Amino acid sequence: MLNPNLDAAELAERFREDGRIRIENILDESIAERVRSASRSDVPYEFVSHLDGKNVAIPSKEMANFDDAQMQEFRAKLMDAASRGIGFFYCGYMMARKLDDASNDNLKFLHSVFEYLNGEEMLSFVSSITGRDDLKSADAQFTRYTPGQFLTRHRDDVTNEERRLGYVLAFSKNWHPDWGGLLQFFEDDGTPRDAWAPMFNSMSLFDIRHVHSVTFIAPFAAEPRLSLTGWFRSKGW
Repeated sequence: MLNPNLDAAELAERFREDGRIRIENILDESIAERVRSASRSDVPYEFVSHLDGKNVAIPSKEMANFDDAQMQEFRAKLMDAASRGIGFFYCGYMMARKLDDASNDNLKFLHSVFEYLNGEEMLSFVSSITGRDDLKSADAQFTRYTPGQFLTRHRDDVTNEERRLGYVLAFSKNWHPDWGGLLQFFEDDGTPRDAWAPMFNSMSLFDIRHVHSVTFIAPFAAEPRLSLTGWFRSKGW
């Protein structure tokens, strides 16, 4: 699945500069195109958010049945937390928790991509770039951000998870930076550094110590922001 023309030595030199890198044309193009198509139409996304101090996942059918009062309460809580720099709201599909849900060929294909991320070729490739020789597995979730969705500023360093590197594989095409959905990096004190727009068939790879966010998707965004995202970890499943 990896693009055979990637120069791991050159990528490693770039990663060493700041503990982060965006790798263009990471996958074979035909694979990337198929992932894009399947993630648009065949993923049974849930609405994931942080409410009342805990992470929640709401099936699409359940949210569709919210009445006006329920939706207003949901949004009020969401916006209150976000105003204090807490939380997120987007559509997600956790691959490891859904291994038995592959009900069609496209979803089975997406699960094979997840298996590839956990395979020797990808883990060795990421290790060679980052200098980490302790990588054992990868978490993964497909995400879809549409207008009004976001991920507030945070670090990915979670106790007992043994996360080492965050990654975002992007599958949106022709993304306009004015649409939002930028992978925004910050200094430790919250000062903005720089931001990377989602670029089709690229992998953003970064040390978990980097503070980052996904900026608010504008109401005029013409496409969903599609990605496969997660962490490379130093423990297996």
